[in-house]
Amino acid sequence: MAGAVFAEEHRVLYYEADITGKLTTANILNLAILASGDQSETLGVGNAEIHAQNIGWVILQYNIDITRRPSVGEQIVIKTQADHYNPYFAVRNFWLETSQGEKLVDIRAIFTMIDMEARKMVRIPQVMMEAYQADKVKKIERIPNPMQLAETELPEVMHNFYHVRFFDIDHNHHVNNAHYFTWMQDPLGAEFLTQNEVVNINIKYESEIRYGSEINSYYKILPAVDGIVTTLHQIRVDNELMTEAEMKWRAVTD
Repeated sequence: MAGAVFAEEHRVLYYEADITGKLTTANILNLAILASGDQSETLGVGNAEIHAQNIGWVILQYNIDITRRPSVGEQIVIKTQADHYNPYFAVRNFWLETSQGEKLVDIRAIFTMIDMEARKMVRIPQVMMEAYQADKVKKIERIPNPMQLAETELPEVMHNFYHVRFFDIDHNHHVNNAHYFTWMQDPLGAEFLTQNEVVNINIKYESEIRYGSEINSYYKILPAVDGIVTTLHQIRVDNELMTEAEMKWRAVTD
């Protein structure tokens, strides 16, 4: 048994899509987090309430399965549910569905809570998780780590440079998690991104990236296996690993 499911409708807007007319992976994440934020507000544990206690949520890892990205103008339903938690970690589920109930995207996320000033992990207040009706457990269900680029490979693999701008920073005072998807996928190039459709993303956040940072986005495209291409990604600042991801893609057939 897990927490109550929260749902809200959304029409995909033109500025949420890429050149293919489909919702970007970054905006899939933005909509998911919007829904969880709206649920928190309805339960009285939204950002205003938790920030008043000098604490905030931080996402550690996502696993995202994509059956189909919705298109501009399509009416979708975003659902979310606080699943289970222990004193330091919480697991939340998200789904994007059509109005008819066809599942489009399935997301599992691991969160922790930090002191907003010290930027260090703190215990999650139990009263907060009780508001979500999530299950308390001793050990959370971990998401497997993404396949990793070896550090010895970095001089040989492809990479792009990006500068962290003021508008990349969110209300938690660090880079909006959705921006990492753009930094990781953009270097793959227009030809790859229009000829392939992402079907799974496993992304793990290691350290926070701050305003003004210069980042290196490394990537490697592995040979296709059974029609699925895997790409490996790392975001580094001053050679320190900040985020890594493994993405799986299938060729566009229509």
